[in-house]
Amino acid sequence: MNFISLLILLEMLSINTYTTYSCSKKKESSFVTFLSVCLVTAAFTLILLPMVPMLPNYGNGNGNGLFLICGFLYVIPLKYLLNRPIKHMMIIMSSSWIYTMFVFSFSVRVGYLFPLEFLSLAVLIVQTLVYAMTFPYFKKFVNKIFIYILRNIDNQMINSLLVISLSWFFLIFLLNYTFVEGNSFVSEIIILIVIIGNAILSYKLLHNLVSVNNKAKTLSEIAKIDTLTQLKNREGLYEDVLQKIENNTTFTIIFVDLDVFKSINDCFGHAAGDAYLIEFVKTAKEVLKISEGFYRLHGDEFVFLVHKLEVEAFCSKIEKLEFLNDLDGVTFKGLSLGYSSFPADGSTLSDLLYLADLRMYQVKKDKHRV
Repeated sequence: MNFISLLILLEMLSINTYTTYSCSKKKESSFVTFLSVCLVTAAFTLILLPMVPMLPNYGNGNGNGLFLICGFLYVIPLKYLLNRPIKHMMIIMSSSWIYTMFVFSFSVRVGYLFPLEFLSLAVLIVQTLVYAMTFPYFKKFVNKIFIYILRNIDNQMINSLLVISLSWFFLIFLLNYTFVEGNSFVSEIIILIVIIGNAILSYKLLHNLVSVNNKAKTLSEIAKIDTLTQLKNREGLYEDVLQKIENNTTFTIIFVDLDVFKSINDCFGHAAGDAYLIEFVKTAKEVLKISEGFYRLHGDEFVFLVHKLEVEAFCSKIEKLEFLNDLDGVTFKGLSLGYSSFPADGSTLSDLLYLADLRMYQVKKDKHRV
C-alpha cells in the first residue's frame, strides 16, 4: 500500500469515526477519545500493513477496496470509548461506511479517466472534493433523521436495521469490486443474493413500520372516541373543525346542554344517568338521521356540526326530541342549545364554542326565569 492509498483510507476512517463519535455519548473527554483513536489507528496500521500484500490483486493499484473491510475493526475500541449499545454502533458504522464507500467507488470511477499511474492521486483528490461538498449534508441527515431513528426504534426492528445496513455496505463494496476486477460469476451470484436479501429485509422492515403505524392510528382513533356514547370527543371535534377551517368551509356549531341532568344522577344514580345519555344519543341519531357530526364534549354537553343553511330546521328538530324508548320511568327532560357559525362568528374553535356556549347559557337562564 503506497502513501497516497494510505491517505485515502485514513480519510475514510476519519469520516466514519467522526460520524460514530458525533452520534454517541462519550465515556471520556474529547482529547482522550481522540488520542485513543490515534493510538489504535497506529497499532492497526503496524499490525495490518504487513498483511495487505496478501490481498487479491495487491499491487495493481486498481481501487478494488478490499482493505476497507479492516475499518470495521474500530468497533472494538469505540465500544470502550463511547456510550452506545454495540448494535447501535454497528448500524452507525455501517451507514457511514455506505456513504464513504459510495464516495470512494465514485472517485475510483472518475480516477480511471486519468492515466493509470495517477489513479491513486486522482482518487484522493476527487474523494476529498466530494467529501467537502457532501459531508455537511450527510452530517445533517445523520443528526436530524438517523439519531431520531436510533432513539425511537424498538429491539425487534433494530436487528432488521442492522442486517440491512450491513447488507447495503457489502452490496456497494461488492459492486465496486466487480466493476474494478471485471465480471466474475461468483461475485455476480453473491451480489444477486445480497440484493434479494436486502429486498426481503426492506419489505419486512416496511411491514413492521406499517404495522406500528396502523397501531398508532388505531390508538389515535380510540383517543378521539367517547367510551360511553361512542361519539367523537372534544379531540375529534377539534380535528374535524380544524380541517373545515383550513378548507374555508362554512359550518355551524350547535352547543347542546341537557336540562336538569344532575337531578337524574342524584335521584336515580349514575347508572341511570349513563343510560339517559346513551338513549339521548340513540334518539338524536335516529330522529335527526345523522351518522357523523355529533360529539360529546363532557358530561351532558354535546355538539352538532352542521352546514349553515341547515341550522334553523336542525335546531328545531333537536328541541322537539323525545326518547324513543322507556327508561323505567325516566322521561326526557329537554335540552338547551346555542349556536355559532364560521366564519361569521369566529375563526377558531375556541371562539365558536365560547359564543355557542354563551348563547346556550342565555337560553337556559331564560327557561329558569320562566
